[in-house]
This record gives sequence, structure tokens and C-alpha cells, in this order.
Amino acid sequence: MSKFNSTPPSANGITAPTGTVPARIDPKFIIAVTFGFFILLAFMTYQIATVMVHHGVERDASRRSLEWAEFAVKQVPEIAALADGAPIKPENWDAFRDLASFGGVFRFKIFSPDGVLRFESDDPTATGESLGKHNAIAASVVKTGEAYTTVENGRSKPNRPDLYSETYLPVYDSGRLVAIAETYMDQTSKTAAVRVEYAFVGVLMAGMILLALSIPSAGLWLMFRRLKYNNEQLKYAQIRAMASDKSKSEFISTVSHELRTPLTSIKGSLEMLKSGKIIELSVAAERLVAMAAKNSTILNLLVNDLLDFERIDTGNLEVSKRPSDIVSIVRDEIETMMSYDTEQEVEYFYTGDDGPLIGNVDPDRIAQVVRNLLSNAVKFSPKNGKIFVSVRKEIGAVRIDVADSGCGISPGDCTRIFDKFTQVDSSDTRKHRGTGLGLAISKGIVEAHGGDIGVTSVEGVGSEFYFVVPIGIEDKRVPLQDAA
Repeated sequence: MSKFNSTPPSANGITAPTGTVPARIDPKFIIAVTFGFFILLAFMTYQIATVMVHHGVERDASRRSLEWAEFAVKQVPEIAALADGAPIKPENWDAFRDLASFGGVFRFKIFSPDGVLRFESDDPTATGESLGKHNAIAASVVKTGEAYTTVENGRSKPNRPDLYSETYLPVYDSGRLVAIAETYMDQTSKTAAVRVEYAFVGVLMAGMILLALSIPSAGLWLMFRRLKYNNEQLKYAQIRAMASDKSKSEFISTVSHELRTPLTSIKGSLEMLKSGKIIELSVAAERLVAMAAKNSTILNLLVNDLLDFERIDTGNLEVSKRPSDIVSIVRDEIETMMSYDTEQEVEYFYTGDDGPLIGNVDPDRIAQVVRNLLSNAVKFSPKNGKIFVSVRKEIGAVRIDVADSGCGISPGDCTRIFDKFTQVDSSDTRKHRGTGLGLAISKGIVEAHGGDIGVTSVEGVGSEFYFVVPIGIEDKRVPLQDAA
């Protein structure tokens, strides 16, 4: 027989854990980003090619101007005298004219070392122009003694090619700066040739980049097609699952309601027979009727569980809250459990507050949760096992604990034990039978009260189930000092 003691031996306590998807990327967004990247890549390639062409032409112009300067110093040693302001000797006219066609130069000027114009190939009479006024950047050549080249657009200028270069370079004789020369070269064909070279390199590079990108892009496209197909299949499966779930809920509701009426009738009839008021039963018949009555009670509880599960599943669980003493509810359930005949002969120990602890709860539903936890503890306790029950007040809430000395639950099972139709041992040969709905229903009831339910367990030692519900009632009692 079960025993109930108010003073317990020492019991071990245990504590519990808690438990938390990807956003779908629009393929159109990926395509737009990829297209934008290709446009940006083309623009950057064009800009880089333009800069490289410009620098390539400038380097070529500088090199050819230096060759022109070496030729000029050898062919016309009078450049130093001309830069000093001496007039051109008639016998040197042909040599100066030859300089205007060497190395692609079509025009040149000679300035004195301090930057004053002394000679211009296409207008020998022009003198006196200052290099500083002519070109401020080129005037730095006078100070630094370093050449400077720029490529200019000549389309809007008379007697100039489409593209030409201006190079300002110092002319040295035996290491002494004797003049500043400004050479003009036609760069139209050179620019076109360099542009073709770099365009070829650019196209080759762009082709390689496109090829490198096209492989993952094709993979992405195929992946998104596959994802789209899978998404459509998932939507279809979801619709079927929702329809199946609705049919299941309707079936459970219909069958449960249809079973309830005949079960109530059968249970009532068996109870009447068991009482002996209708007919005197033999000992054997009385035993059979008692067994049938007990099984009809169990069957009735299963039907009630199915109905509660259907209500929780559809969000229609009714909770009628009113001020209730939770300690009394728990003690009553312990007394009821003790009155059952159990083969385990478990011993109950109440370790909580003596009460009353008043909470705004549905007493019938809270009793149902306590009943489920107690029957679960009895089911998994060994013969002559001990069950510890406590009710304690917390800040704004009441906590109920039911601890057993059973086989315990593994950490993996602790996380799923409150799921619907879950049994810790789901094999065909499991020791303890049941629908696996009791804890799921208890969770639904506790959450409907705005509370929390959980379990802590050690395998081979035992389990401690707990649930916490808010009190939900304001303490309107006036403190003594305020009342005075």
C-alpha cells in the first residue's frame, strides 16, 4: 500500500536547460547584382585601358624626344649659341629644318636656360615668348632640369594632328644645360596602335574573368532552379500536410465525442453492477465487473486525453480561472493517488509550504497537470519507491515540483519529452504503456496559464518535473502601518 509522510528524508535536487531559421535570397536580386558587377567590371576595364594607353604614349613620346635631343646636339652645336640669343647663321638653316622631321617631330621650339623663346621651327622670326607664360607646368623643367611630356587633343586646333604630344626637355652639352627644347610629335597612329594592343589585352583579361565567373554563375543558376523546384514541392507537401493535419484533428474530435457517450453509459452500468444494488454477484463475477469498470475508467481517461489534445492542437482549450488554493489542489491529488491500488507501493512525501497559496488558476486544469505528473512518477518508480512533492511560492508565481526515484531520462529525451505522442521508450516491447499525450497536454495547460513546465533528470537516479504558474492576483491587503 502507498504511504504518505509529511516529514521526508533528505532528497536530491536537480536543474534544467532551455532551447532557438534562413532567409530565402531572391534569384532576381542575384542576377541584378551579377549584371551590375559585369557593367562595373567593363567600366573599370575601359578606364584602366584608357590610362594605360595615355601613359604608354607619353613614355614613347619621352623616349623619342630624348633621341631627338641627342641628334640635335650632334647635328646643331650652335643650339647653345642660339639659346644665348645669337642669330641663326644662314649655313645652319638646312640643319635646323632637318630637326623638324627627325623621329616623328613636326615642330620644335628652343628656349634659353632661363625660359625665354629664341627659336620656333615653323616661325623663325618669333622670339621673346616666356616659357613660364607659355605653360606653367612646363616652366618647372627650367627649375628641375627634368623632362615633362603630355598628350593633347589637336582636333580643334589649326595645323595640328588629332592627337599629339608636347615634350619639354633640357638639352645638355658636356653636362651643362644649354637650352630647353619643346618638341611636338604626331601621336595619332601611335595612340591607335597602343589602344589596339591594350584593347586586345583587355578583351583577353575580361574574357578570362568572364569565363572564371560564368562557371560559378551557371552553378548558381542551376542551384536556384533546383531551389525553386524544391520550394514548390515543399509548398505542395505543406498544403497536403496541413490538410492531413486538419483531417486528423477532425477525425480525433469526431471519434472521441462518439466514444464518450457509449463509454459513459458502459461505465455507469458497470458501476451499478459493482455496487450490488441491481443483482447479487458471485465472487468471480464481481471480480470481472470490477476489472471491466477499471478498464472503462482508463478508456474514458484516454478519450478525455484525446479531446484535450485536439483542443490544445486547435487552440480551443478552455481555461476558467478563479482564485484557488494550489496547496489544497496538490494535496487532494496526492490523497486520490494514494487511494488507487498500485503494485509499486510507492511512498509520497510532501515537502512544500503548508499554504494556503492562492492563485488565479483553473483548479480542474491544474489538478489535471498534477495528476499527470504524479501518475507519470508512479509509472516509472520502482517498487517501494519514493515520490517527493512540493508547492512553494516564488516572486509573483507558484512552483510545483514532483520528483521520483525512477530510472531517469537521458539529456536527449529531456528536450523532447513534452512533444505529442512521445514515449521515452517507443519500442514495441516497452515496459510502460500510454498514449504519450499526458505531458504534452500538461504543457498546453501550463502555457495557457502563462506559465512554464520542464524536467531535470539524472539517468539511474530519478527525475524532477516542475511547473510554474503566475499567481495573477494582486495582494490588496493594507500593511498595518498604513492602516493605522
